Amino acid sequence: MAGLDEAGPDVRPPASPPPLAEARLPERVDLVALDLDGTCLDAHTQALHPRIEAAVREAATRVPVVVATGRPYRSAQPWARRLGVRAPLICYQGALIQAMPDPDPGDGLVYGPVVATQLLDGEAARTAIRVARAHGWHRQAYVDDALVCEEDRPEARHYARVAAVAIRLVPDLEAEVGGGTVKVVCVVLDRAEAVRCRTALREALGNRARVMPSLPQLIEVASPRAGKGQALRRVCGRFGVEPARAVAIGDAPNDADMLATAGFGVAIEGAPAELLAHADCTCPPPARGGVADVLAALGLAGVDG
Repeated sequence: MAGLDEAGPDVRPPASPPPLAEARLPERVDLVALDLDGTCLDAHTQALHPRIEAAVREAATRVPVVVATGRPYRSAQPWARRLGVRAPLICYQGALIQAMPDPDPGDGLVYGPVVATQLLDGEAARTAIRVARAHGWHRQAYVDDALVCEEDRPEARHYARVAAVAIRLVPDLEAEVGGGTVKVVCVVLDRAEAVRCRTALREALGNRARVMPSLPQLIEVASPRAGKGQALRRVCGRFGVEPARAVAIGDAPNDADMLATAGFGVAIEGAPAELLAHADCTCPPPARGGVADVLAALGLAGVDG
């Protein structure tokens, strides 16, 4: 969908997608792709609603369920296990696709084989860091699935708490990303300042990077070839599934290309307009078990989740 066109001032923007109860649902679903934070997990508490947990576990016994998240692999894997997901994980906004360990060892982190990766090149990563440093915005990156920062700031601790990862402090972040990185992240807790951060990074990097918020305070810089949509196509191919037979559920702008790729897209109520433009319907937020409602409506889980 698009916004106003050239037909004149009386042309209205596209109507918001209907709620789940009023939507025309697909007759066949061969794969489900789920964002984590703000979709399956409460964005503020990281709580997982019991109905969502039960519904996803049931759905995963019927069709491949794919977790597609901005989180690193080490942070996404425990949630995938809890949800009964065995399909490869889409991490770092699609910059990494990595399989779950097989067989599942149970407790503890074990890395499965990498399916595909798209690195942000070193010069683009360094440019992002310089822009953030010049404006005083907190900046960090990932190296070998480890969170790397050059300053110990409250923003870093906020991010590390949400992502459940440790911080490795280094004297110079630019030196760490010279060979490329899956992503650079600016954590800007003031929302107005976060918008300015996103604008400044886009202006500085142009088509050399994909700049997108995962949460309002997290501005993420990745390879222009990365994205949940591209990664979803690749995972669909591994399962022999046409993307048109996939359902994707998300809540943030970084989910827009995933919803656009899937045959049926669901946005969490209250999602920004840039995501709603690609949604076929909306569902309630995690605290009300919205994902469970969707999976039940699609016949992939029991009505009680």
